[in-house]
Amino acid sequence: MYSHPHYALSDHLRGVEQLSSLFLSEKSVRLTEPERLKKINRWIALFHDIGKSHDFFQQYIQSPDTFQGPPAIKSHALLSAVILAAFLQEKDVDEFWRLLAFLVVKRHHGNLDDWLEELKRMGEEAKALVKRQVEATNFSVLAQQMACFDFGQEVIWTKEVWSTWVEKFFAEARSLRRFIMKWNRSNKSLIPYLQVLFLFSLLIDADKSEAGILQKRSWSFSMRKDIPADLVQRYKQQQSWNKTTLNEMRERAFQEIAQVPIDLHNHFYSLNLPTGMGKTLAGLHFALRLRSEIERQQGIKPRIIYSLPFLSVIDQTASVLKGVFSANGMEEDHQLWLAHHHLADMRYITRQDEERYDVDYEAAKLLMEGWHSELIVTTFVQLFETVFSNRNSSLRKFHRLANSIILIDEVQAVPHRYWLAIRRLFAAMAEELGCYFLFSSATDPKWFPEAVSLVNEQDYFQPLSRVTLYPNISEPLEIEDFARQIKWDREKTYLFILNTIESAKTLYRAFLDEGIDGKEMTFLSTHIPPKERLRRIMAAKDGEYRIVVSTQLIEAGVDIDFDVVYRDLAPLDSIQQAAGRCNRHGQRKGEVHIVRLTDKRRLYASYIYDAIRLDITQTLLKGKEKIEEGEFLQLITSYFETLTARMSNTESERLLKGMMTLYFDGEENVDRIPVSHFRLIEGEGEKINVFIELDEEASEVFREYEEILQLNDRWERRKRFATIKTRFFQYVIAIPARVDHQPPIVNGIGYVGKDSLSDFYDEALGYRTKSEGLIW
Repeated sequence: MYSHPHYALSDHLRGVEQLSSLFLSEKSVRLTEPERLKKINRWIALFHDIGKSHDFFQQYIQSPDTFQGPPAIKSHALLSAVILAAFLQEKDVDEFWRLLAFLVVKRHHGNLDDWLEELKRMGEEAKALVKRQVEATNFSVLAQQMACFDFGQEVIWTKEVWSTWVEKFFAEARSLRRFIMKWNRSNKSLIPYLQVLFLFSLLIDADKSEAGILQKRSWSFSMRKDIPADLVQRYKQQQSWNKTTLNEMRERAFQEIAQVPIDLHNHFYSLNLPTGMGKTLAGLHFALRLRSEIERQQGIKPRIIYSLPFLSVIDQTASVLKGVFSANGMEEDHQLWLAHHHLADMRYITRQDEERYDVDYEAAKLLMEGWHSELIVTTFVQLFETVFSNRNSSLRKFHRLANSIILIDEVQAVPHRYWLAIRRLFAAMAEELGCYFLFSSATDPKWFPEAVSLVNEQDYFQPLSRVTLYPNISEPLEIEDFARQIKWDREKTYLFILNTIESAKTLYRAFLDEGIDGKEMTFLSTHIPPKERLRRIMAAKDGEYRIVVSTQLIEAGVDIDFDVVYRDLAPLDSIQQAAGRCNRHGQRKGEVHIVRLTDKRRLYASYIYDAIRLDITQTLLKGKEKIEEGEFLQLITSYFETLTARMSNTESERLLKGMMTLYFDGEENVDRIPVSHFRLIEGEGEKINVFIELDEEASEVFREYEEILQLNDRWERRKRFATIKTRFFQYVIAIPARVDHQPPIVNGIGYVGKDSLSDFYDEALGYRTKSEGLIW
């Protein structure tokens, strides 16, 4: 009997059982009694593919091209789940754990669904399918293969036993549904949600890793690597930073953080420092200290998950990490650290005994997507859509969060509609999974009042006088009038941050009409391909442009510096982040001006931000002629206190209800939202991806893309595309599907070739929309 082509079923079950047990043994979690968790995890692994033993699947796996039966007949997950649930009943396991195991095994090749709905599907059609598969099972061969496993004294590998179990399970289905409905009404805890995700994650990670890695190559999942706790300190000792006032403050903050006593009873920490104060290095140093202390006291080696809101900031942080490890003589090794996001290169390098090993694509993909590393730099989307998810691909790495240290940088960027749900879930993860959290920001929303502050915030905000904020918000301005009012200083650099791409384009054109030289000015928006966008950011950083007109993409975390910043009205935390792009290094006095721009109908800000946040911001700024940087901390504290009091928790409460009733997928209703509906980034309407053939490299990568599409084997297409994916998406933008001026669709993607570049693409402003009044 085979589980995969030319691979014995018993070998696969043994491999998955050993791997999932290894993954569990690395951790110290509560969730339930350790022995129960260990046994349930083992039985899930050993039974997850037992349904592959029937002849229909065996015929299919040995000759997939000649298999004639209907698709459902070769399935195996339902039979595996039914036999496991029946076996657990024989072991006197209660209804909840039997149903949990049933759900995990039944869905291990798909996404989690509503557990009540799963039981509703246990009708006559499902029963007939399972009974037919049992009839087609060669139990003498199965018994021989399973003889090597300890299932107790029972003889369970017979047609009579399985047939009886199937009848009993389907007969019990109605009472199990009643059990679920009663349980759903009474449960008020998130622990069952964590139990499902944890066991589901252990199974699917072990299953995919065994099939995709261990079957094909030698690899040790038990081998973990050390990172010195003083890694950052060693790096800092090799730097030659100038002794400026700001650098002295950075060092003082670093030393304060380095001396914070670590008490492992505290699971929440906050690092609230002004922009440009070295939060990346300081936060990483604290995480390494915490990791070392957890390992010393608990014997567990925690992973560090460093999450950030934007890809541009991830690239910046990854560059810093590369320098830190390199300064410590630690060459590129993805078992030490890796950057993972949807555009990451599927490339995995490891080093053993001073030898470098490049893992092939299939294994690299599994290792990267499974976060098989000590330090993972990733996006908010990857992190939050792992803990709020029903998707197989996302949940595979969930178990790696157990006992981990999770750094959330620019924490204010998380939508406030989810704050309550996140607080509740993180509290449960700390208690049950042993997770530790560090929230880092210059505008800390104080999600967790109990979080231990790593610095005395007042000591770093109050002395600063890098920036003066001027709230010019009494009267709304049209963009052309605003452009005429600006008093330029030839000796200063200027950054303008607007709320929509269209308003930013209008301002750029207005500056040209006012006589500004286009050579000393550049434009930034998401309608300029990433490669060109990065070039412009780096050029502005190097002083090539005196004036930059941008959307909010430059706002948080981008290390760029201007003398004067103008910001169209936005929530106060966004304004303060924009101020972080002004006089960042404290070399001169900076100015930040807030204006209210309008398109005659309404404020541009109202197209992007909700009325509550804008109202609180305008109330706090009203009547103030100017605000010094030393006052920012008190201002932002008042903002978040007011926002917390006024914001609605309805969406969080409905999501929590969905989580507590294991409602992983389905329709929204008044009381609850299925977990599958969680979206960190609110939808902006349907989008079209467009490839912009900007240069010769773009032409070359698109030719490669077209060649790849000609391949017949979809797995080979996927593998080959992975080798060009990062380069390919350097030339891809997303535009609204409803935009008037749409490009031709070529090979499944919008395509603007070199010959038609001038028709669709403006060299300065990016994609030409040719649409009046469209806001995006």
